[in-house]
Amino acid sequence: MPLPVTAIARVGVLTRDCRAAAAEYARFFGINDWRVADCSGRTGDGHDYSHRQAVGYGNGVGIELIEPKSGVWADALERCGEGPSHVVIPAPHWAAVTQAQTAAGMTTLAEHDEHGGRRRLLDSRAALGGLGLVFADADALIAPGEPLYLPGDAILPVQKLYQVSMMVRDLDAAKARFRALLGVEAWVDIGIDSSQMPDCRYYGQPVEHTARLSIGRRGSACFELVEPLDGPTIYRDALDRRGECVHHIMVTLAPPPDFERAAQALSERGIVVGQSASIPGLMAFAYFDGGQPLCGLFVEVIQPLADNWLDLMFPSPDIARIVVGD
Repeated sequence: MPLPVTAIARVGVLTRDCRAAAAEYARFFGINDWRVADCSGRTGDGHDYSHRQAVGYGNGVGIELIEPKSGVWADALERCGEGPSHVVIPAPHWAAVTQAQTAAGMTTLAEHDEHGGRRRLLDSRAALGGLGLVFADADALIAPGEPLYLPGDAILPVQKLYQVSMMVRDLDAAKARFRALLGVEAWVDIGIDSSQMPDCRYYGQPVEHTARLSIGRRGSACFELVEPLDGPTIYRDALDRRGECVHHIMVTLAPPPDFERAAQALSERGIVVGQSASIPGLMAFAYFDGGQPLCGLFVEVIQPLADNWLDLMFPSPDIARIVVGD
């Protein structure tokens, strides 16, 4: 019985200063309206926790910036540093979550009532490529706290959460765990090989590298698993630095002129393209290294090079739906 993960309400990022991070996310994504709250208490197993959080939404995509003081989040920040950490999942029914969790043998790291709602953090990282799962009921999904408006015109406007991506050491094993634990049955396998893609670059320099990845979907929740193989990649960098981990999100498809304008504007703020490549006549893809401004989050952008690029790459509508949703 898999865990009931069919939608992602928010992507969680650990930071040392959630207000400063929210200001950068506002300038990057155009997420202007935030709620900031101090949260503290004691979990069901008797451990104290304390953190400040900033929650903002853009076109239905939620970002949850956690500034830990004590507890599980503080331990993770100390161990791994700033970076994407978890996803917040709507809990359809707590009994269903508990039953699936028990069947999976997955323990609870923390559970507590927060501003009238319940949140439960599962011990899922080892099994799911570094991905933390936080289940939250309807009340807990309502962002509490002080309203905070942060100015900023989107350099990369948020369209929707196309995918959340993890770096893994063994793609086949990771897919098997996502299938068994989360019920992700539909997958699309894609290879990255610089010998087949012109102009592969790593921080602006031509490079030869290979990797393989799979994109899986259950409902509106889409996960990408990436296993680096040969040559320098941002994927390998992440594994070497943080181990298996959440690495990037994709929220924007941008025509090449829009991408170039964004790349120029972001480079002036120290956010550079860490890796890029293209498939002639179809699409190009690139990853912005969010670095310190975005607290270690990478952002993938696909640039369509043909109006029907998706149909040409994935003639089957069912396969295309796995990649980009409905």
